Parts: sequence; structure tokens; C-alpha cells
Amino acid sequence: MSMTQPAGVAEHRPGPAARRRGWLAGNGFGANILPLAVITLAVALFLALTRENFATGSNISSILFGVSIEFLAIIGFTYVMVMREIDLSVGSVFALTGMLTGALLVADWPFWPAALVALVVAAAIGFVNGFLVVRFQINSLMLTIGTMLLVRGLANVLANALGGQTYPRAFRQFARTDLFDIRITIVVMVAAVVAAWWFQRRMGLFRKMCFIGENPRSAVVHGIRVGRIKIAAFVASAVTAGIAGIFTASRITHADNQMGMGLEFVMVTAAIIGGASLYGGKGDLRGSALGLLLLALVLNGMIMYDIEPVFQQFVIGALLIATVAFDTLVNRRTK
Repeated sequence: MSMTQPAGVAEHRPGPAARRRGWLAGNGFGANILPLAVITLAVALFLALTRENFATGSNISSILFGVSIEFLAIIGFTYVMVMREIDLSVGSVFALTGMLTGALLVADWPFWPAALVALVVAAAIGFVNGFLVVRFQINSLMLTIGTMLLVRGLANVLANALGGQTYPRAFRQFARTDLFDIRITIVVMVAAVVAAWWFQRRMGLFRKMCFIGENPRSAVVHGIRVGRIKIAAFVASAVTAGIAGIFTASRITHADNQMGMGLEFVMVTAAIIGGASLYGGKGDLRGSALGLLLLALVLNGMIMYDIEPVFQQFVIGALLIATVAFDTLVNRRTK
């Protein structure tokens, strides 16, 4: 794909810039955050009033800890969706990166080199995804389903090779690192949400991403480096999923071939609940965080009400169908 700006386009640049600024105002950027926050708070209050074990410090801490790790995985994923693409390989990359880090540590590697190698592998997977989507115009849904299966196979090979070995003690404590008596992943989540607000309101890059999602061909015409930005987003999606995978591997302490299974569907559901669209052009990391929290509260409430754990997959599936159907009805008419 050529990223060269056609001659005679320079004089039209103020137009698209104004259109990108207009997207933030005209399409109600962040307008869903307050209603979603109210719904999430209402669910939490309902559970607190009806189940006495819900509002305990240990339960709330456990919910936030789990959400904060999943939040790391949804950072890059949300911005891929903003550009009308999707990365269904996140769950498999999540698993492979965490298990690869654990395997290298079992082989007596120091932690930081092991984590860096694993994240480089994740970045390479994201780069291949992005490059194939950009260079050959492959549908990202179908491509990343293939990547998901391929990477899951590699993760399963690692899990079988480790044979249930427990990771080194220092690594098992990594996810439980505290900062000011708060799990470090929760602190990172709060900091990232604040940074996302600044990035989405102030940075031209985010406006370009939205413009790409709205009209990729027009974005190219107006000199936006669509290919580079898309590839960077796929790399970010894989790397943030990998970071979350490292924390999760530390949390569960051993290789588990079920790690990350179904994560990609949780990501899609949470992102759409949070304001992203399969039709591109919009998305909000703050909304994605609230979407993850709402899902976690619903699933935790099911446990509090002694509903069978296997029913949780049914709930996630039903929510996914509902959110995708709603997204289609709302956004298909405007694309």
C-alpha cells in the first residue's frame, strides 16, 4: 500500500483535520462513560445489598486484581478496533507469552531477559498480523483466527513440555507485587486510564486512528500513514496481551493449557460495551475498562448466587451476541 501523498492534496489538509476534531465532538466522544459507570455502580450496589460476602475487602480486591490484568490485554486491542480491524489472537498470545516466560525461568534464565524475549516473540506475532493485513489486505478477522490457532498450538506444546512444573518462587510473587499496599497491576490500570483520557483528547494520533476507522481510503489520500499506524496497533495489541499473560502466568504459578481460552471474546464484548465498534471510527479505553469491570461483577455475582460456573460461558456468549447485534444496528447505517 502506498503511503505517498498525492500531489495537490496539501491545501485540503485543514479539512480532514477539522473532520477529525469534529468526530470527537459530533459523535459524542466519551458520552457513554457516565451511563456505563452508573450501570456498573448499580450492579455493584445490588450485589453489596443482596450478598453480604460481596463487599468484603478480599472479594473487591480479587475482582479489581483480575480486571486489572485483563485490562493490560485490552489496551492495544481497543485501538485495533478503533481502526476497523480485530485481533482474535490475543488470548493465544497471552498464553504463549506467559508460558514462554515461565519456561525460560524454569531453564534458569533471569526474569527480565526471559520476559523481554517472550515480549519480543509477542511483538513479532503482532507485526506479522499487521503486515499481512496491510500488505495483502487480508481480512483481520480470518487472519487472526488462523494466528490464534497456530499460536495456541505453540502454547500447548510449551505446556506439555513443562509437564505441570511450578514456576520459580520469585516469579510466582511477581503478580503479587504491591505499590503503596495496592497490587501494582491495579495502580497501572488507574494510571493507564488517566493516560488514555489525555491521549484520546489531546493527541493527533488518536484522531488519525479514528479517521482511519471511519474512512481508510480517504485517510491515505490525506497523507495519513495508514499502514504504519495499523501495524503499530497490532504490535501493541500483541505486546499488551503478552504483558497481561506474564502477570497471569505468575498468578497461576504453573503452565496451564487453558490459560487465555476465550479471552478474545471477553475483549470484544468489553470493548463494545465500552463504546468501541466493529465498524471502526470510535473506541475509548476508559469504556473498555468499565466494560471489563461490569463483566467481572456479573460473573462474580453469579458465583455469589451459586450459579454453576459452566453457565458463565453462556452469559459471556449471550452478552457477546447482544453487544454485536446492537453495534451492528446502531453503526451499520452510518458506514
